[in-house]
Amino acid sequence: MLAIPWGIVASLWKRKFKNGLNELSVWFYAWAISIDQLGNVVCKELFNDTLILHTGIPFGNPDETISSVLGKNKKANTLSKGGKGLDWILNKLDPNHSINSIEIDE
Repeated sequence: MLAIPWGIVASLWKRKFKNGLNELSVWFYAWAISIDQLGNVVCKELFNDTLILHTGIPFGNPDETISSVLGKNKKANTLSKGGKGLDWILNKLDPNHSINSIEIDE
């Protein structure tokens, strides 16, 4: 755990100065996906209880994002009121976000 901060600093330094900003943005995108997938696992009970109906596609797959599960449940019409509210907010920020985020191979 102590090596993580050093790894972050080393990666930022190397990517920014050696390989340019484009690779740095790819690195940040990969981090965002990883954090999203972690949230899907860590909060699965909360999300399953509040965002979907009991018959819905469950959260918790460590290789899938929260938005992907929301999109699958939206298509299956198994979002709860809370899930529909979160989907509405995401759609205001990024139209069709949850549907576009569906991971086909998951």
